[in-house]
Amino acid sequence: MLRVVIDTNILISGIIQKRGSPYKVVRLWEEEAIVLVTSQSMVMEAEKVLNYPKIKKKYRLNEDLIRQTILNLLRYSVLTGDLPLIDVIKEDPDDNKVLSTAVEGRADYIVSGDSHLLGLESYKGIDIVTPKRFFEVTGIMP
Repeated sequence: MLRVVIDTNILISGIIQKRGSPYKVVRLWEEEAIVLVTSQSMVMEAEKVLNYPKIKKKYRLNEDLIRQTILNLLRYSVLTGDLPLIDVIKEDPDDNKVLSTAVEGRADYIVSGDSHLLGLESYKGIDIVTPKRFFEVTGIMP
């Protein structure tokens, strides 16, 4: 089974919007068609974004839903250990944690919408693709 890091922007979009390619990637994880690889820092980032007042209001997110989402991330994904220090993306150093998570978690793909990550195309044999491209290259049907 493919091991995939879903960047926070795609993960949050897929969780709250319930449509489009990000949603379809998240559904693959929920249906156990892929293995989600994540890290404590990525889960914390997701929790932070889900708790933004603007996001909570717009998507009618309550504390129980957010808590359940975070618990599901922790319970049903491969959580990496300590992340190796990687300093590849200078323009946005926070993006390096996605690369570190993928390396530490032996991911096959990083699915992202982030231009800094996508600009790399791959890192240490890990392909970095958009959700749409993920479906094209893997042949997995959403």
